[in-house]
Amino acid sequence: MLKSLLHRNVALMIGVVLAGQMIAGLLVMTFVMRPQIDRVANVTADMIAGLSQVMADMPAERRTALIRQIEAGGDLAIREGDAAPTGRARFPNFIERQFIRSLTERLAAHEELSWRTGDGNRLWFRLKLGGRSYWISVTPPTRRGALASMVYASIAAIIVSLACGLLLQRRLDAPLRKLAAQVDAYGLHGPVGGAAAPLDTSGPDEVAAVASAFNRMAERLAREEAERSLMLGGVSHDLRTPLTRLRLCLEMMRGADAELEAIAVRQVDRIEAMLEQFLDFARGFEDEHVVPCDVAEMLVSLVRDHDPEGAITVEVPAGLRAPLRVRAVSRAVGNLIGNALRHGIPPVVVTARRDGAMLEIVVSDAGAGFDAQAAAQLTRPFARGNSARSGDGAGLGLAIAERVAAAHAGTLAFDKRDGRFRAVLRLAV
Repeated sequence: MLKSLLHRNVALMIGVVLAGQMIAGLLVMTFVMRPQIDRVANVTADMIAGLSQVMADMPAERRTALIRQIEAGGDLAIREGDAAPTGRARFPNFIERQFIRSLTERLAAHEELSWRTGDGNRLWFRLKLGGRSYWISVTPPTRRGALASMVYASIAAIIVSLACGLLLQRRLDAPLRKLAAQVDAYGLHGPVGGAAAPLDTSGPDEVAAVASAFNRMAERLAREEAERSLMLGGVSHDLRTPLTRLRLCLEMMRGADAELEAIAVRQVDRIEAMLEQFLDFARGFEDEHVVPCDVAEMLVSLVRDHDPEGAITVEVPAGLRAPLRVRAVSRAVGNLIGNALRHGIPPVVVTARRDGAMLEIVVSDAGAGFDAQAAAQLTRPFARGNSARSGDGAGLGLAIAERVAAAHAGTLAFDKRDGRFRAVLRLAV
């Protein structure tokens, strides 16, 4: 199946050229060559009839001299006798077949009329001239048949159409590739990666129409993204003041009811964590500067904050450094570690390694995890998993991790390997 526009255009051009060649060939044969063949056959039949009458009353010496004189022209050849011309027989080409049919119709009255191919690659006819049998050829030696000529012409047409198709495709392909590159750049620097310049709308009208439509869509997405971020940021900011007052009230009530106080503190901590996720998601991480980072030191610090008892294993090569948005990557890996601790099964292992131009950070646990279809759902904002991996969070942990990956031109993926569920964060460095 031809999926490339280049392949489709070239194939279409070749098909059009070949179809045109065939139709043109049929038209030429029908309206040009066949009338010419019939006209030549008429002239030849009249010439043979006249020659037969002239040679009927000629003495043998004069007849021989006349035949030599006729053959001197080169186009006509005459052999006296019943012996067929020598040479390898072949199948007559299209023009010869038409000529045989037309000449046979006009010389139907001649006795012993037959034909064959032979000496000089000519077409020979056997007929009576002046009462004697002769083999006569009224066609010049055939060097190339009409079919072979058409094949050569078709090959030449295919070569020309290929060259023209490639040149045409290059002219069409350049603005399309430019448009694709601009769309990819928007994916890195658009709503996920900050403001992006609108696509260039110059070039062919069709490409300009697509770019304009994309710009309008990008503007709508940017407005919606800005409104959502503003809403989340505003709500989170406004809730911090009453939350602070509530925590102060709890401090003032300390000792009244220890169990109730512990429950209230936990709920306040949960609300505070959710608000922190809201703010992280609303602010984004694109404005943070990229700085050189000691990956091992960053991961060890993260693990210490999430697991003071040291139950999480960190495996990072010594001296591994990479340019990162440190706060953003710390938040993303922290969310992955938190998910593994809350919903996974120990032991939890955090590893990091450089893979070419990518930094790969993996958080794994011994739990069952979730499948690839669920991953697409769980990385959406405010999405919740099933009972195996659901929790009390805001549903933004994985969405923030994926946004951090996009800000680093990377990916967030999940898989199961060696009996362990893995969250793989790949970042371009």
